[in-house]
Amino acid sequence: MILTRLELLNFRNYKQQQVEFSPEKNIIVGRNAQGKTNLLEAFYFLSHLKSNRAPRMRELVTEGLEEASVRGLIMDGEFPLNMHVSFGRRGRRVDVNGQRLVSAARAKGLVKCVMFSPDDLYVIKGDPDRRREFLDETMEELSPVAAKTVLYYKHALRQRNAVLRSWEEHGSSLNRVIEPWDDALARAGAEIVAERIDMVDKMARYAGGAYEEIVGKSHGVAITYKGTFEPTGLQKAQIESSMREELDAARSKEKRTRTTVVGPHRDDVELRLDGRQAKFSASQGEQRTLAFCLRVAQKRYLEDETGKVPITLLDDVLSELDRERRAGVLRVAGAGSQSIITTTDLLEDFEALGARVFRVERGTVESV
Repeated sequence: MILTRLELLNFRNYKQQQVEFSPEKNIIVGRNAQGKTNLLEAFYFLSHLKSNRAPRMRELVTEGLEEASVRGLIMDGEFPLNMHVSFGRRGRRVDVNGQRLVSAARAKGLVKCVMFSPDDLYVIKGDPDRRREFLDETMEELSPVAAKTVLYYKHALRQRNAVLRSWEEHGSSLNRVIEPWDDALARAGAEIVAERIDMVDKMARYAGGAYEEIVGKSHGVAITYKGTFEPTGLQKAQIESSMREELDAARSKEKRTRTTVVGPHRDDVELRLDGRQAKFSASQGEQRTLAFCLRVAQKRYLEDETGKVPITLLDDVLSELDRERRAGVLRVAGAGSQSIITTTDLLEDFEALGARVFRVERGTVESV
């Protein structure tokens, strides 16, 4: 996939901006707080219909204004994909090739992109929810159908938890009231767990290969999925049956905690280097490299599963690396794809890339 043009209106500190990108390497240079990251965030928003930095869309609208929009022209092979998302006080509207979508969820997964950022370090060292977000993000990019499954699971979970919070009101009828949500949760949960198990197995190999490419040796990268229940098999029907049994077994505990304790929303991923848990035993440099390799694995997994090469976004991930490792990162991350890289300084490494260079200052982008 190739991002040809990006147009912003009242997005963050961009009042009105249009940028034409090279199909290969693009370097965005500028001092901090000028709008480099906002530019990448805008394209991420176009791809995922949500920000990777802000929980609410209204935070993306230029202060003092009510509406904003992001438009992108993306080439998917020979086919142009014109996406336009407008949002603000009156809600959100998504248009694809001039046609308004009744459900915005249908646009999720149409545009593939992988974002590398300094915050990826917390996928390694942070709480389990950071790793679950990484898995959900990957699944949402597979297709609109996969994205809808994640959305439906979260809806069923909210409804089921609402029942548990007021279980005294239902008394002996609790099982009858909660039964439909057990069915919905287990059905969607089985889809997610099955996809995650396959995803983690494949990405473990990709991440190990990327680590070796960058540092010269594998360091025994191991990634293991840790579920809240043990399926009797890897078929979706077996996973669904196992999850239903565990939900029934956990009913007494759930009454005490008033929340659902079984399912992919409580699962985790264990990451190891040379047999050691990376979260606790790896150095900061090892953790940062492993986090980077997870993104490479995400990119390669999406490419293999969808047949489409994701656009690569690198947000200020090179400044803390030495020249040799920086060269390895640029080589591995951008291999075979369009890449957009932000940096505060135009480093020597970039000269060999033949990249198109842009400079950002106070929310204005100009080609250098």
